[in-house]
Amino acid sequence: MDIREKCQPHLWLLTGTGEGHVFAESLLKEGWKITVSVVSDRASIPYEKLNLENLLIGALITEEEIRDVILKARIHQKGFHCVIDLTHPFAIKITRSISKICKELGQPLIRYERAIDNISNAFLIQKFSDLENYDLKNKSILLAVGVRHLQEALTFARNSGASVFARVLANPESIRKTLSSTIQKTNFAVLNPSASSNGKVEKALIRKWNIAGVICRQSGGSNEILWHQICLSMEINLWLLKRPSEFNQVNSVDSYEKLIKRLKSIKIK
Repeated sequence: MDIREKCQPHLWLLTGTGEGHVFAESLLKEGWKITVSVVSDRASIPYEKLNLENLLIGALITEEEIRDVILKARIHQKGFHCVIDLTHPFAIKITRSISKICKELGQPLIRYERAIDNISNAFLIQKFSDLENYDLKNKSILLAVGVRHLQEALTFARNSGASVFARVLANPESIRKTLSSTIQKTNFAVLNPSASSNGKVEKALIRKWNIAGVICRQSGGSNEILWHQICLSMEINLWLLKRPSEFNQVNSVDSYEKLIKRLKSIKIK
């Protein structure tokens, strides 16, 4: 019997990665009811044509906002069968809040964690201050770390003697925070990574700025894989900021198949 025909269990997906849309579409095909949360109008675009119960747009800033969504679902929609955390691996604050509220309310929670693949001889750093252990004097270094980490990475790379450049995502928040940082206005490029381009723009920037190494986050997914491939092909160094491990083993899965298996093991109330 189709799941939807039996009792239409409802899932809340909090998304912040490319897998969010893929998972939502697949879960809908299997009969689950889906509510999706995204942080911005731009992030909502891939979900607009899906047959969702709700599409919630805007960052969940406080624990009270998370609690409110769960409690309203219990009042109006028989509650969520499960909350699925598909936020970015480095989004520690939101994951910590989701975990806390779900525990308080007895709400089943599953976090998706991308598998970690060792696909190149990248240097793994625990924190940006570790860059000071490397000789970067007079070397051009490209940052692809996200705007939240930009100023910190910029400071320590400069302290190591590097000339620092950055690739910045093409959205208003990223551009605004980049402009408020101390990076030179001629030393960053605004673009969005594209798997279909095979890194052509990124490679062009590396050649233009004579980049000797790239610093990005160990976030998994297509973006990290792209940098591995680029750095290997162009024979330049790659530094990875180690992924936070706080939630790796807390009711987490690393594939869609494991997610489905875990969902089906949750007893419907």
